[in-house]
Amino acid sequence: MKSHYSGRVLFAVAVTAAATLTGCAGGSGGSGGPLEKTNIVVDAFPAIDSAGLFIAEQRGLFKQQGLNVTIKLASTSQTAIDGQLAGTYDVTSADYVTYFDNVLLKKAPLRIVAESSFLQPNVLALLVKPGSTVRSVRQLSNQVVSVNAPNDIGTLLVDSLLRDNGVSSGAVKFNNHVDFPDVAASLASGKVDAAFAPEPFVSLDAMNAGTQELADLDQGGTTNFPIQGVAVTQAWAHDNPNTLAAFERAYAQGQEIADTDRSAVEAAVEKFLGLPPLAAAVISLPNFPTGVDAVRLQRLVGAMVRFGLLGKQYESFKASSIAGNG
Repeated sequence: MKSHYSGRVLFAVAVTAAATLTGCAGGSGGSGGPLEKTNIVVDAFPAIDSAGLFIAEQRGLFKQQGLNVTIKLASTSQTAIDGQLAGTYDVTSADYVTYFDNVLLKKAPLRIVAESSFLQPNVLALLVKPGSTVRSVRQLSNQVVSVNAPNDIGTLLVDSLLRDNGVSSGAVKFNNHVDFPDVAASLASGKVDAAFAPEPFVSLDAMNAGTQELADLDQGGTTNFPIQGVAVTQAWAHDNPNTLAAFERAYAQGQEIADTDRSAVEAAVEKFLGLPPLAAAVISLPNFPTGVDAVRLQRLVGAMVRFGLLGKQYESFKASSIAGNG
């Protein structure tokens, strides 16, 4: 448990109590005026990073703010964003690399309004099958490594790991389309030699298929790296400021609970991700921050330029220009 446990718990209790008082005015959303929308749909990537969102829904924190929130589970971050831009979803929770790719390269009008997670040990890992002859990152040269989508957080983290271990990313063959539920089978069949995976799949595959962790991705240049956030479109934020503020209040409460109460995380992932209790009890957890730290998100820009996911013309881009609800 984190050393700041007691202080964060007291803060969480205070926030929860205050929000409960302000959220009792029949869906007013607090002192900011009436909610523009009360029914919203969130499409979230189904990983441990979404635990704060799940907790906020499970504990009725959104309802305390006058919101009826429906949570959908996305197959990839890009499909979530595609649905959001098409108007199917009000809010998405996806990986930051995909958000920045959409904003900068595809000119998508997105705004990051909350953080979901940043890395802690063993939350994101590179896996191999039981008895694999690949026993070090250096042995990945000329091997096939899977990620679940091209040019997303997995690509960046694996590239960083390879560089830190003296392996050129060009020496590795990437399979960009192995869904996380298929990782263990792809490793067992020899389709791939190593696979990027997040929790809860890291723990599930170890329990069910005996997969082994070749490397923890919380190391080197990506230690404590920001992973997943929450975004709306610029137009949605403009048209629904009170609804957005109400959502953010409830979401922050969920994040505070996720960061201080492991049992709450376990209950949430059992319900929303269908994890058996034994798996929920052993998964590794990221840090669940509140608000938006533009300095932390600036690391994304530097890393994406460094590993070729963004051109050098984006080196001066300020993450603060798309972060926050202003």
